[in-house]
Amino acid sequence: MVVGSRHVMCDATSFGIGELVPDDTIIYRGCSRKNFLTPTKDAVQPEAFQKQGMNHTDGLSLALTKQDSVKGLSKNHGVIAIRVGDIHALNRGLEVRFDSTEPNHVLIRNLPCMDRPDQRADAEARASELALLATVASPNPLLFPPDIA
Repeated sequence: MVVGSRHVMCDATSFGIGELVPDDTIIYRGCSRKNFLTPTKDAVQPEAFQKQGMNHTDGLSLALTKQDSVKGLSKNHGVIAIRVGDIHALNRGLEVRFDSTEPNHVLIRNLPCMDRPDQRADAEARASELALLATVASPNPLLFPPDIA
């Protein structure tokens, strides 16, 4: 979205956005797609941090635990870890905030969107920077025990 000549990031929703997450916190992103990790599963690909404005209206979702990072996924391909302080230290205006409506859920706010032509180059650059800072927390899918009724 463009307001005057100023670009506005695609965080359209601000409901439930809480306080900043402390810099010493490690947060996790579930790999919803295989291409979030390199083929050898030893490094993080930029695709893991590419934000689509239509799908991520409040920010890019991460979690405070590995298990919570994959909780809402029908299938996962591993888990990525990144330190909040490293994200903030980029000095790109990114903020990691708690989701006040869902425990253990956090959001990276102010990321540019891949699906907006005027933001695509910035979105690719931010995703690459974040991927370089991230590590592979689990190269394999996290499995959940079957629900016990």
